[in-house]
Amino acid sequence: CNTGWSEANAGVVCRLMGYTGGRNVADVSTLGEETGRIWFGDVTCGNDVTNILSCGLTWEPSNCDHNMDVAVTCQADLSLRLTGGQSASQGRVEISSGNGEWGTICDDGFDDRDAQVVCRQLGYVTGGVATVGGVFDEGTGPIWLEELNCVGNESSVADCQISRWGEHECTHRDDAGVICKAAVSVRLTGSRSPLQGRVEIRSGNGEWGTICDDGVDDRDAQV
Repeated sequence: CNTGWSEANAGVVCRLMGYTGGRNVADVSTLGEETGRIWFGDVTCGNDVTNILSCGLTWEPSNCDHNMDVAVTCQADLSLRLTGGQSASQGRVEISSGNGEWGTICDDGFDDRDAQVVCRQLGYVTGGVATVGGVFDEGTGPIWLEELNCVGNESSVADCQISRWGEHECTHRDDAGVICKAAVSVRLTGSRSPLQGRVEIRSGNGEWGTICDDGVDDRDAQV
């Protein structure tokens, strides 16, 4: 029964079944009405619960009917990628649940705290900054998330508060993006000596490229 039921409880139920988390289904009527006994009401679970019977609950509540049944949508591992940027460390954020279809994140409420987590999950440990729709090309396909809410210290987006999966009031003009802070690597090529050569540079694990000599002087060479 949904008396006392919360998003935290949904996450506990899904984790007990081996998923990374979950959320409540807002419109349970789409699933049809159940029959039989209503076993639990007033359920309150802590995040460290390993058995739902360890939660606070009322057995066979008398003030419930099947219009108050609970339903959840569980989340598999959430994969991320960046597309449409000038380097591997920036672009439109795309997300996929398990082996599902790739989609985008709406920029409503998307801020630098969310960007920090996105970049961290992608391996950019120094963080990043958020961009709003229009900075990178518009995506296609579904828009999976709106109002992603990360504190900023999470290790992955799956650990953030996700209010609605697949439900939104956005268009692809609102696709969120990030610019991650990637380490810059430099190498010298084209010479027999390791002390001289053409300067090549790359961001993170991206593609190697060169530097134009306009304005390059001995001060740049010293660095």
